[in-house]
Amino acid sequence: MPAPAFVLEGSRLTVRINLDPGREDELRRCCDQLLARAERDSIIDLSAVSYIHSLSVGILSYAWVEALSRNKEIRFVVSQHVSDVFQRTGLSRVFTCLPPEPGGRG
Repeated sequence: MPAPAFVLEGSRLTVRINLDPGREDELRRCCDQLLARAERDSIIDLSAVSYIHSLSVGILSYAWVEALSRNKEIRFVVSQHVSDVFQRTGLSRVFTCLPPEPGGRG
């Protein structure tokens, strides 16, 4: 059985696949589930992502705004590719982006 593409553990959502077109609904559901949890601080781990479609960037932006409206915070653990996308779109100025931990969980 293949590993799940999205793993929600506590206040952490780990994305284990590229966010190609067609993954938006699953990403949105997982973000909604993450925000529904009681924890105030959450992490979305995108360290395994080497491609992110613009619709997925929009969903992550929406989740970040929704978190703010609920007095919560989302931090992003990002791969170099995702970091570059967030830089080009200006999101790195508003998102809290963390590098992945070497050899492990970000």
